[in-house]
Amino acid sequence: MKEIGKLMGSDARVKILRLFLFNEELVCDADMVADKSRTTLAKARNEIKMLESIGFLKKKQFTKEVLLKPLKKQKDGRAVKKKATGWQLEKKFPLVAPMQKLLLDPELIPTKDLPERLKGMGSIKLLAVSGLFKSDHDRKLDLLIVGEKLHKTKLEKMVRILESEIGKEIRYALFDTEEFKYRYEMYDHLIHEVFDYAHDMIVNKLGIAHKQRRI
Repeated sequence: MKEIGKLMGSDARVKILRLFLFNEELVCDADMVADKSRTTLAKARNEIKMLESIGFLKKKQFTKEVLLKPLKKQKDGRAVKKKATGWQLEKKFPLVAPMQKLLLDPELIPTKDLPERLKGMGSIKLLAVSGLFKSDHDRKLDLLIVGEKLHKTKLEKMVRILESEIGKEIRYALFDTEEFKYRYEMYDHLIHEVFDYAHDMIVNKLGIAHKQRRI
C-alpha cells in the first residue's frame, strides 16, 4: 500500500481510485468518499477535484439519505432523502482498464500482514482468504476467520479499515473452533466453497488439508 501510494501520489488517492474502479456504478459525494476511504474530507475533495479534471470522474445527480438531528423530545433522528451532487467513474476514461488491472490485482491487496493486524483480537486458529482476494467475485466469502475468544468489535473495525484500502465490501465469517469443525465435517456449503475454489491459507493451526477441487 505504501509503495503504491508513493507511485500514485498518496495512500488516499489509491483508496479513492480503488473505490471507484471496484464499484463502477457507485455514485458518491465528498462526504461519502471520505467515509468509505477513511480519509479526511479535505483530502477527499482535493482528490475528487483532480480526478474530475483529468476525466476519471464525472459529476452525477443522485438521491442521498440523510439523518436529521432528533428534536428535543426525540431519542433518534429521522432519515430523509434529498438530491445531491456526486461523482461516478467515467467508464470512457482511456486508462480505466489498465488501472483496474494494476490496482485490483490480488497480488497488490494486502493479505500477508493479516496475522499482524489480528493481534489482540483473539486466538486465531485458521485464517483463509478467497473470493476478491483471488480475483474471484462469484464466491460468497472473501475472508474466513476461526479462533477462540474472538473480539468481534475489533475484528469488524479491522475489516472496515481493510475495505477502505481495497475499495470494496469484504464478505467475511467468524467461527469459534468447535462450530467450524462441526460445519466442516457436515460439509457446510459456505465453508467448503472457500476451500473448493481458489484460496490461500494464511494461518492453519487446525491441520486442515483440504485440496482445491475446482478452478
